[in-house]
Amino acid sequence: MPPTSDVLSQDELRKKLYQMFKDRGVLDTLKTQLRKQLIHELMHPVLNGELQPQSVPVEGSALLTGVSNALVADHMKSCGYEYSLSVFFLETRLAKEKAFTIQNLLQLLKINPESSLYKSLISGFDNENKTGRSLHIC
Repeated sequence: MPPTSDVLSQDELRKKLYQMFKDRGVLDTLKTQLRKQLIHELMHPVLNGELQPQSVPVEGSALLTGVSNALVADHMKSCGYEYSLSVFFLETRLAKEKAFTIQNLLQLLKINPESSLYKSLISGFDNENKTGRSLHIC
């Protein structure tokens, strides 16, 4: 019979495994994969003959929706909501590398690049912390 000091109870083993997986990043990776698979399954038609999910129509233009999503993503990033941001990117299909720049947003707001307002906003962003800059315009 093994010594009792080397034997872990079922609960202790579960806690140690959980902590080890958490420390190594395995849990976050697994959660991300499961979330992605769940979204994929919900977004694509079911093959066994059930009704297909209906997409919810979005009011307004695709550009307006894209800008709104970019503003929300920028806010989440500036607040450090990494988990929510990863879900948001998956749901909106917004690419991290294709985020709107300040110049893009000012152009959409029809602010003349030659105006003093445009120049002051651009210089203000160059001198400040880059996070949360899109909401600063609002």
